[in-house]
Amino acid sequence: MITLLSQGPEASIAPQMEQFGRLAGRWETQIAFYPADGSPARQAQGEWEFGYALEGRAILDVWQVPSRQALGGAPRRPDQECGLCVRIWDPRLQLWRFTFHSTARSLVIHMFAREIGEAMVLERAEAGDLVRWTFVEIRAETFYWRGERSSDGGRTWRLEQEVRARRVLR
Repeated sequence: MITLLSQGPEASIAPQMEQFGRLAGRWETQIAFYPADGSPARQAQGEWEFGYALEGRAILDVWQVPSRQALGGAPRRPDQECGLCVRIWDPRLQLWRFTFHSTARSLVIHMFAREIGEAMVLERAEAGDLVRWTFVEIRAETFYWRGERSSDGGRTWRLEQEVRARRVLR
């Protein structure tokens, strides 16, 4: 039996798993990266795949920029991202533990996530800044994601990245 991928959530935590599980499938993404110096945004096409894993107790996703279609069959360069995210519901803390593994930047990011209203909010502190990643406007066929940074304890936020996603496969 293969335990890496699962057909659905573990029954005992199904409502919590659905918070990210509703994203299960493949999505085309349009991404804008906003440099801190205010120079023009860089645009990219990507893709994002989500699925249940580990006996339905985790959500895995793979984030790719550029998308395989944009690569046109060419091999991915070392500076082009194909990263892995692992989301695990922690029933003791009543929140998600999140880890992102970047192949392009040899970086590992740890965050905590929770549902706030209809949004899924991931947060962490980094070198004196606060970093927030938010999934909002989550619909059956689309969602919006934004990455923001605050250098003043959360009083103001600067948009670093935004993603518009359209589902291409369930």
